[in-house]
Parts: sequence; C-alpha cells; structure tokens
Amino acid sequence: MSESRVERRERERREEERRRAQNYKAEEERIRAWEKKLEREELERERRKKKKKKGGAGKVVLVIILVIVGFLGFRMWSETRPGGADPIVVAGSGEFADSNRVNILFLGTNEGLADTIMVFSMDLENDRLDQISIPRDTYYHRPNYSGAAFQKINSVYSSEGYEATSKAVSEILGGVPIHYYAELKPDGVKNIVDAVGGVVMNVPMDMQYVDERQDLYIDLKAGTQLLSGDQAMQLIRFRSGYANGDLGRMATQQDFLKAALSQAGGFDLARVAMVARSEANTNMSLTAQAGFMLRARGMTGGSFYTHTIPGTTGMQDGLSYFFHDPAGTKELMRNIYASG
Repeated sequence: MSESRVERRERERREEERRRAQNYKAEEERIRAWEKKLEREELERERRKKKKKKGGAGKVVLVIILVIVGFLGFRMWSETRPGGADPIVVAGSGEFADSNRVNILFLGTNEGLADTIMVFSMDLENDRLDQISIPRDTYYHRPNYSGAAFQKINSVYSSEGYEATSKAVSEILGGVPIHYYAELKPDGVKNIVDAVGGVVMNVPMDMQYVDERQDLYIDLKAGTQLLSGDQAMQLIRFRSGYANGDLGRMATQQDFLKAALSQAGGFDLARVAMVARSEANTNMSLTAQAGFMLRARGMTGGSFYTHTIPGTTGMQDGLSYFFHDPAGTKELMRNIYASG
C-alpha cells in the first residue's frame, strides 16, 4: 500500500530531523577532538618551555571567553588561504591588504541599529588579540541618504546590512580587511553568560534606568559581584550615567571582557559554542567558532588588548556625533599590525 502525501511529508520531516541531529553530534565530536588536540599541544609546549628555562614557571593557560559578547570565532588561517577562497567580507587596502591577522566585525544590535560595534583582530603568529571599539555615534558620510541620523555609522546596518557596515568599519579603520562578521541577537549576551555560570565584575557605579518602550530595566549596585546573564545585559547597555556618554559605556564593556578573560578556564567549550551558535547570525561555522576559542586557550591576559578609536564629540545638524581622527585611527591600526 503506497503512502499518502501526508505520510510521505511526515516521513521526510523525521528523516530531516534525524540528519540534523547526526550533523549536530558530528560537529560536537569534532570540537571535542580539537580541544583534546590543543590540550596535548599545550602540554608539549609547556614541557619544552620548562626544559628550556630549567624549571621556570610556564604560561598560565586561559580560555578567552569572547563568546560572552558574541562567540567570536574563525577557521584557522592556514585552512582558508591556500587553495581556497578566503571568507573575506571586505578586502583590505594599502598597507593592510596582506597580513596574517584575522579581523572579525562584531555587532550588537538593538531595534535595528548597531548598538555595539567592535572589531577583534587576532595575530595568529604571535597569539595576540586586539579589540577595537568604534562609537555607535561615529560620523560616517552617506551621500545617498538624507537626514542627520543616517550619517551615524550605527544606522548603516539597519538600512544596508552587514556588508555595507563591514565596508564602513573598514574605511573608518583606515582600510583593514574584515574577514568575518557576527551579529549577536538581543538576548545573546544573557544566554551565553548564563551558560558559563556568570562573570565576576566590579560594577563601577550604581546603575538605574528604565525604558518601558524597549522593555529595558536596569538596576545594579556598584561593587564587585557575580553577574548573571540578565545583569550582564544591564551592565553593557547602561549609558546615561557616564559623563562621556557612549565612550564611558565602551570602557565598561572592555572591562567586562577583561574580567571574563581573568576568570576563564575549565568551561565546556563545545557546549558554549553550541549555545553561542544559536544566539547570533554569522558567516562562521560552528567548528570555526570553536577553533577560535581553542586557539585562544594558549593566551594569557597579557595577550589581550583593548582600544578605542581616537576622536572628539561634537554637534552637527542638531545631533551629537563622534568625529573620529582619521590619521590617529590609521596610526592606531598601524601600531596594532606592527605589534605582533
């Protein structure tokens, strides 16, 4: 007896679910195999280092939990360059066109705008990671758009998407390439922080703010405390209490990253990568995300540096902007590229 159309669709649906489950399990097993491989390599490096230094203290092994702000990962550069197309969103120009650094654009979005804009730049040869913050109110001239609000870089994403935003960020940073992008969903930080058990952070001030339209309720006390996912969201979104506005908020976000780094270690990377995968839109595979975290395992806190592009705030056409210093920003990127 032949199956009906409904029965066939149900059978196909079950088969598809089974295939997805198998793929999911295969990815998880691959991640765990990578982790074991990296652990063996790290132990061997420590053994050689101790032998060379005759008992000197080895590097403290830390896992950089950058996934707390968005699972930022990448496929190893050696896997993407030879014999295959690079996953480049925006090609570099001039002096930044050819380098072993990998640059990842991270966007934290809210109500269609890019509320947080960061670039993570990793030197694969020297295991150094640099994070560059770009104020969301940075002036970016868009000749095809009228209205002062459309001249802020945070509006590019809502009207033109991640590719145009990547291009704008590359231009602001003096022509560096953007290889990957990652857009974190609104509740992404909350869910990822909860997945790793929270982050201990010294909250710099009492933070109170209510915006019922955005369903945003912030109520944090100053001092060192274990932040839950919801509290971490409150911390990184709070803006009104800083004398320098968004620049102060970005400094707190950078402190949050450093706090996460100082506490990292012992997390189930496969589980964290799986949670992070569901919280963002990206052009990176799950294995690529895990690869980034595993590579970062060999770093110390002294290998992670935070920066904010130089510039000044000012008014134009009735709106407040951050006007970046092009020469100073390019010099900042030159120093970053020359550091490793």
